[in-house]
Amino acid sequence: MTAYQRIDEQELLRFTRQVFEAIAVPMAHAQTMAENLVAGEVHGLGSHGPSRLLRPYVERFRQGGTKRNPDLQVLSRSRGCAVVDGDDGPGAVVGKFAMELAIELAREHGSGWVAVRNSTHFGPAFVFGRMALAHDMIGFSSTNSVPMVAPWGGREKALGTNPICVSVPGLATSGITLDMATTVVARGKVQLAALEDKQIPLGWALDKDGNPTTDPNKGEQMVPVGNYKGYGLALLVDVFCALLSGAAVSSGIGHLFSVADQPQHMGHFFGAMDIAAFGPVAPFKARVDELVAAMKANPLRDGFERILVPGEPEWLKAAEYRREGIPMAEDVIAEMNQIGAELGVETLQIRS
Repeated sequence: MTAYQRIDEQELLRFTRQVFEAIAVPMAHAQTMAENLVAGEVHGLGSHGPSRLLRPYVERFRQGGTKRNPDLQVLSRSRGCAVVDGDDGPGAVVGKFAMELAIELAREHGSGWVAVRNSTHFGPAFVFGRMALAHDMIGFSSTNSVPMVAPWGGREKALGTNPICVSVPGLATSGITLDMATTVVARGKVQLAALEDKQIPLGWALDKDGNPTTDPNKGEQMVPVGNYKGYGLALLVDVFCALLSGAAVSSGIGHLFSVADQPQHMGHFFGAMDIAAFGPVAPFKARVDELVAAMKANPLRDGFERILVPGEPEWLKAAEYRREGIPMAEDVIAEMNQIGAELGVETLQIRS
């Protein structure tokens, strides 16, 4: 039975930021990366948090696969569209830069679209999509990733889990934020289950022979959501993230965990749509709330207690974890503290 301890959000932010600072990541970049990873952890997405990603991120900095202080460049900018070169920098830093540019373009043109090349793993997609909400815009973010999925009918991995996020603001509600892998679950959930010595549900992953498995250590391929439909969505993500930007397609992306001294050449795609370009903002956001309310008022099926909208499970989890602390497995905390000890960072403090 896995034992858990709880860590406060601010304590996890402190520790994560200091780990990056200890390996000479500039302070502003260390803060951006810490906020990105801890956002994943506090929203219940440990697969995209420091519990899973701290060690590989540190090793990539140490071995040169990710640059500590990249020279981010806008290679082209025309009619609401731009291409950014991330110079093999941290994906959280590159993504924030590119999403801010998309928002700026949307102010000028009504919508802004930014394709990114030469980046690395960028953490939870919702972090970038929701950046648009404060500007009364609809946000979009996606990334390609290392191959984990065979094309429908194929046997060899060729596409990543390739997530897509669309975030829509509400007036009195949190709005709608759909952040989904194009597979049944994100690859990180299988890896996290392996770290915590847990089985995975049938239907998440396939073994080397293409058979469903409940053993996360044998899950070598991910299952596309909706079978051929998920495959189609993943393929389109590569069109936006790789073909438009000039990045590597999924099959050419460097591995996050196993090749720490090599660039990933990952591609991202970000968008922002200014609601005011379509009409008055407040009535639109009020209609979003009405749409949310209509979904929640739908008669319940047996076995369900309530209806949630996309993004709501994560916001509820964040409220719980901010109130009670983030639960983390003791062996995961021990591994993170080992990283901290190597770098002279004060141990993570357990919530009393």
